[in-house]
Amino acid sequence: MVVTGRRAGIPAYERPYGATVIGPEALGTAPQRRLDEALRAVPGFGLFRRSGSTLANPTTQGVSLRGIGPNGAGRTLVLVDGVPVNDPFGGWVYWSRLPTSAAERVVITRGGGAGPWGNTALAGTVRIDTRPPEGLSAELSGGTDDTWQALGSAGGAAGPVRLGLTASAFSTGGSPVVRRDQRGPVDIDATADAYWADAVASADLTEAVQATAKLSGFREHRGNGTPYTENATEAVEGSLRLVGSGALPWETVLYARDWDFRSTFSGVNAARTVETPSLDQFTVPARAYGGVVQVAFPWGGGHETDVGADIRHVEGATNELFTFTGGAYTRVRRAGGEQTVAGLFAEHAWSPDARLTLTGGVRLDRWRNADGERVERDRATGAVLRQDRFATRDGEVLNGRLGAEWRASPALSLRAAAYTGFRLPTLNELYRPFRVGNDITEANPTLDPERLVGGEAGVRAAPADGLTLSATVFRSVLEDGVDNVTIQTTPGTNPELGVFVPAGGSLAQRRGLDRVVIDGIEAELGWTPVEALAFGLSYLYSDSEVERASSAPGLVGRRLAQAPRHQGTAEATWRPLEPWTLRLQVRAASGAFEDGANSRRLSPYVLADVYAGWDATETLHLFATVENLADRTVETGRRSDGLTNIGPGRRAVVGARAHW
Repeated sequence: MVVTGRRAGIPAYERPYGATVIGPEALGTAPQRRLDEALRAVPGFGLFRRSGSTLANPTTQGVSLRGIGPNGAGRTLVLVDGVPVNDPFGGWVYWSRLPTSAAERVVITRGGGAGPWGNTALAGTVRIDTRPPEGLSAELSGGTDDTWQALGSAGGAAGPVRLGLTASAFSTGGSPVVRRDQRGPVDIDATADAYWADAVASADLTEAVQATAKLSGFREHRGNGTPYTENATEAVEGSLRLVGSGALPWETVLYARDWDFRSTFSGVNAARTVETPSLDQFTVPARAYGGVVQVAFPWGGGHETDVGADIRHVEGATNELFTFTGGAYTRVRRAGGEQTVAGLFAEHAWSPDARLTLTGGVRLDRWRNADGERVERDRATGAVLRQDRFATRDGEVLNGRLGAEWRASPALSLRAAAYTGFRLPTLNELYRPFRVGNDITEANPTLDPERLVGGEAGVRAAPADGLTLSATVFRSVLEDGVDNVTIQTTPGTNPELGVFVPAGGSLAQRRGLDRVVIDGIEAELGWTPVEALAFGLSYLYSDSEVERASSAPGLVGRRLAQAPRHQGTAEATWRPLEPWTLRLQVRAASGAFEDGANSRRLSPYVLADVYAGWDATETLHLFATVENLADRTVETGRRSDGLTNIGPGRRAVVGARAHW
């Protein structure tokens, strides 16, 4: 039994914002068996860097939509069964926690503003509904690079209570992350292992009220391409969801999350022969608590209003060793704080007739950053070397949106929308400095909330049987967008921040860019000439420009980092015989810049992936996939010293899934 509520699917007030729904059939035949990589078929969806979650460090797995200022934290809210899953400390998403086979449906809204979602829904939202356990099901696959994955679930009724358990395990021996001609003895394959389990119980509390409780556990370990560098995460989550029907439909979600992360970093000499430890984040605890309540008021006459309130409190800190000298770390640092944001929202939809829907919404949030600190000590003596206590900061953010959808005929619909959104800088951005090799990035506790003002207009058409077309033009204006701004590339101590920059390194700080404008076009085409054959084309043009940057005037006129102008996907699905499914998908992107100064360029790429499936029986499905069919090299990062990181090469997998 699937319990749905006010925040599921696409309610009337969401229709003008052009949500994309990816259903179970598309997810089941995705050539990529990891969810973030499968969602890359939607142009504009991507992680901070081009590498998917199979090998990417968790801190680069923040979601970007429409190329709106990608960064490690991401500017997109990701929810699973109504619960935010962005990391409490850093904002990124653990996609190992979300295998493709565990998802029933994904709703992606590119744009749309804060709406009923609030903080972090700056560039849009990704809402994932998991597959409810029913009966017995299992999936097992294995392939190249010593990769295997197992997923199993069981569910059924125990008297008035419905119980379910879903568990997954994933492991890969990995692949290199440094370009072949630059590798040295220090470079090894990046690896990953991940395990998670969900236990769920649901029951009808009354004829009109349904309750679902979930308890989840997650554990992940990654090797990051050298003997010393690795990271690990352990997490426990719990949620309670109540859905009420009747004259006033309503929904309440309460949740708690407890995460602990650790990671090590190093510097490597130019010959790639010697690795020196540079940072040991030995524990980064983070917790999140929150809830939302939403009630619908159907007024009649085509009017319906949803009102609600939500609150989210996060707290976290990094505890890390740094300054490696004489074979040992000599300093220890603690940096972190707390953040609370609470909001009230209202969304109204009016359908004066069956063809027209008009919507409007308003949202007011109150935020507070408190107990921020950065304390550094001498590890041997305990002497305090630096002690910063940051003042409490708070404020209000008001957002709104308007939208309209006109279904002119069964074959044509038009829509338009305007909206605003916001994102609070994460605890990681506010308080924690970090270092990759000799490239240092300092935190900034004075960062203001990011703001976005956006507008779009779209058309959907079905000019002939089996043919569908859609196109959207959009403009997004990002204000106070957090970026890693390079402020020094010469060796020596920076007088402003008191940080020593080593030879061949650089110093950056998280700073807000006053105004960034992103103009773009999205287009999709679907054609089914015959029942057994379907084609799809989708394209995104996203042109970004920094128009004002008082903190970094040299960036004015530059494009945003990690944001290509052109992205597209072409695919074909063919069912030559009833039990067979063949799917070919080709994804491409133009070149992008690694850095905001546009001094380091990442090459364009074209990748082909394929899926072949066979329904051996009514309960057994066999499949095979090949990702990066032509074994292309994809550049995912380029450091200031010229070192180039790359994504995985060709990967092949065979597997089976069954349901009883």
